[in-house]
Amino acid sequence: MINVHSIMRGRIASAAVGAHVAKNRAQAAGTQKEAANQKEIDDLKAEQQKQIDELKQQQSKPEQSSGQEDITQKLQKLANLKQQGLISEEEYQKSKGDLLAKL
Repeated sequence: MINVHSIMRGRIASAAVGAHVAKNRAQAAGTQKEAANQKEIDDLKAEQQKQIDELKQQQSKPEQSSGQEDITQKLQKLANLKQQGLISEEEYQKSKGDLLAKL
């Protein structure tokens, strides 16, 4: 005859093994989720640092380059006005000297 205690011990052991397996799977899934979350955080931090670096680079550029472009455009306009006969050579040279002095 089969002993009831043996059956119960087998069922309890089986349940314990099943619980252990379930616990290990849950831990593995949690570890994978944590790794994915950490990767996402690292990616966001890298993107944020990239944006900070770009802003710093833009701020460190000398303002003169935009001013030089503006002066270059003004010189071109002066040359066009002179070529069209709307200003004299003397007015052109004076305005050109004033613009170049700003550099």
